[in-house]
Amino acid sequence: MEPEEVKKMWQEVDLLKEKQQISDHKIKEMLKNQGKTALAKLIRTANFYRFVMIPLGLLFCLLSYQFFEAGGYYIIYPLIFMLICILMEPLEIYLYRLLKGIDFAHMPVKEVSEKILKYQNILRKCEMYGIVMGIIYLSIWYYLYYKLTIGSEIVWGLIIFMIAMSAAVGFLVPVAYKKLYYNHINQIRESLKELKEFEAC
Repeated sequence: MEPEEVKKMWQEVDLLKEKQQISDHKIKEMLKNQGKTALAKLIRTANFYRFVMIPLGLLFCLLSYQFFEAGGYYIIYPLIFMLICILMEPLEIYLYRLLKGIDFAHMPVKEVSEKILKYQNILRKCEMYGIVMGIIYLSIWYYLYYKLTIGSEIVWGLIIFMIAMSAAVGFLVPVAYKKLYYNHINQIRESLKELKEFEAC
């Protein structure tokens, strides 16, 4: 083989390698961008709840003005909700900072996976406790509200409505968590899985 042909062949090989590197880089960036998009949505949600918890507690107290007018132990119940919102605030801040600390560009896949798993485990506990406490709290609130506004009279339509609303919490909370959190977490984990498999090749 002539030297010119050898030189030309090596140039073609180098060109193919360069194209392959560019292609590999594009695939990695695409996978990272998919994860970044899902992560950005989680961060927006966490940021929203970081600022809304205390106003939500105040709004609930405002809507429960009849409890304050009644006085006595009725006052305690809306204040318990306010206290829960205040206690949830540090957790919301922590979750926000946990997500903001994730950097797809500079962190290895393993580290990102660990942080996402930690975030998911906290969410699952919040979901579980939220369903149980939500049903209990709402049931008691409805009972007190019924007692305060209706008294001892039995109004089956209102009673059935209150029971249905309490039961709906058990259904709506998982649906909300899936839409707001788990769908995006799954997107991130899928991107990380593909990225890990791609880097292993």
